[in-house]
Amino acid sequence: MFTTDAIGKGYQRPDGKKGIRNKVLVVYTVDCSSHVAQELSSYFMAQGKDVDVIGHRGCFDNQLNIRRLLAYLVHPNVGASLVIGHGCEYTQADRLSAFAREAGGRDSQWIKVQDEGGTIKTIARGKEIISAMLTKLESTPRAPLFLKDLFFGGECGGSDFASGLAGNKLVGDFFDNIVDAGGSCVFEEIAEAVGLGDYLAGRGADEQAKREITDTYDKMVYRCKLSGQYSISPGNFDGGLTTIEEKSMGAVVKSGTRPIQGVLKIAQRPRGKGLWLLDTIQDNLKGPAPAGSGDSSGLLDLTSLGTQFNFLVTGRGHDVGTPIAPTIKITGNPRTYENMIDDIDINAGQLLTGKKNQAEMTDELLGYVISLCNGAKTKAELLGHHEGELSGGNQIPDRVVRPEGC
Repeated sequence: MFTTDAIGKGYQRPDGKKGIRNKVLVVYTVDCSSHVAQELSSYFMAQGKDVDVIGHRGCFDNQLNIRRLLAYLVHPNVGASLVIGHGCEYTQADRLSAFAREAGGRDSQWIKVQDEGGTIKTIARGKEIISAMLTKLESTPRAPLFLKDLFFGGECGGSDFASGLAGNKLVGDFFDNIVDAGGSCVFEEIAEAVGLGDYLAGRGADEQAKREITDTYDKMVYRCKLSGQYSISPGNFDGGLTTIEEKSMGAVVKSGTRPIQGVLKIAQRPRGKGLWLLDTIQDNLKGPAPAGSGDSSGLLDLTSLGTQFNFLVTGRGHDVGTPIAPTIKITGNPRTYENMIDDIDINAGQLLTGKKNQAEMTDELLGYVISLCNGAKTKAELLGHHEGELSGGNQIPDRVVRPEGC
């Protein structure tokens, strides 16, 4: 039952947000420092410590990825961070770390592989820093956690005939209940809303929201026409979907039915509570949208908004899990769940078999979320998954802009 009572205790952050994890985040600024960062994360993860890793591989500045990294450093689930640079790249480790301290009030340090004297010495120094951070995080203040404190993201991947009927339907019903409880939710994949522009705009909370939704939809259709590619794949065909319009009708179901407050850009914090739409297509790029890295990239974009959890509805099956915000994988296909039971958290296919009704299934998902808020781990976390590559290439920006709301 969706309650107004406390559901647990969160990690209180200086900006007022509450985390459901208390991670040390290791960030690499370039491919040349990624090995050290990965080694450090793996070392502590093997000890059961929550030390996650993410970064940008390109040598040149990338406005989009800088905004992402800045947002991750002050994410509610991140208590401290170590930024690892190489030494000759454009993205500056010291400036990222300074942002985490000054804008987020977080413990953050930086080192460079060249300054430390190479791989072995940098890893040794990193272990010292992270060990001290983990000890300090043990005294992080705790505060009562309510549903209204939570921010959920939602996307779907590998969709099949059951996604719109059960998996996305479960997430949509959950979103409605969270919004009603005073919390926040965001969905993405406007490219999977072809034919539904008027429907989405009609759900805009006000005239500004309606304009934002319409502009986002029109931009997406324009980019799809330029590239000659829409968001439907052979896997979707194998799963029983025949057209992008058919896929869209099932994909949008995950947004629920509540008014859409407006559109958010990557790394932008919501301007208020309620339901939001994420636009992942940059406005300043000409021509077709650049290729992303699929569902993992989309989950990282949702995380850049500050979501504490992300839902991934999978028809064909996924084994991924992204850093920072736990990924809750849901399928509406009972066969997919049985086939990938070690990876998928929730079997929404029970709605199709008649084993559970909508209210029972939604309560089951809520119970699972509450358990995660109180220390339980998703299947992706237990298996050590933290995939995710920041897409966007080596784009040199006109200027660096800090994430809005951070």
